[in-house]
Amino acid sequence: MFTLPILDVKADALDALLAALGFRLQSLITSRSNDALNGLIDGKNITIQFKSPTTNRYYEFRDGIFNHALGNLTDADLTIDFKDSVTGAKLLTKGDVATFMTAVQDGDVKITGDYKLVLWLSGIAKHATKVPDKYKNYIDTAKPFAEQALSIIKSKLNK
Repeated sequence: MFTLPILDVKADALDALLAALGFRLQSLITSRSNDALNGLIDGKNITIQFKSPTTNRYYEFRDGIFNHALGNLTDADLTIDFKDSVTGAKLLTKGDVATFMTAVQDGDVKITGDYKLVLWLSGIAKHATKVPDKYKNYIDTAKPFAEQALSIIKSKLNK
C-alpha cells in the first residue's frame, strides 16, 4: 500500500472512492451553487470517520464548510468501520441504505455514533454523485465503448 502524497490518497479501493467523493463534495460545497445541498449542510457541525483495516479517512462539515483527509478521529459523530476495503467500496458505490443496513446486520460494517447520520450522509452523497446535465451526452457517448470493453475483459477472464 502506498500513498499518493500530492492528493493524500492511498492506493486502496475504499480510500480512493472516499477521496474522490470528498473532492466532489468539496467542489460542490465551495461553489455554493446547489441550494438543496446547502440546506443540508448549513449550520451543521458533523464529523464522519470511515475505517477499514487498510484505511482511515474522515469527513468534516463545519458551518457550511467541508474538509476531508486521511486520519483517525477519536471523537467522530459517526464512525463507519468496514470489514475490508472492497466491502466498503462496494457498499458505498451501491448507494442503497437498505443494503448498507443489511451489511451492518451481517457484521460486514460496524457503525458507532448517531445512526441518523447515515441517512443524512446518503442525502449528501446523492448530490455529489449526480451527473451534471452538461456531461450527460459525453457519458451516453462513452457507454457503448465501456460496455464493449467490459465484455472483452469478461471474455479474457473466462479463458
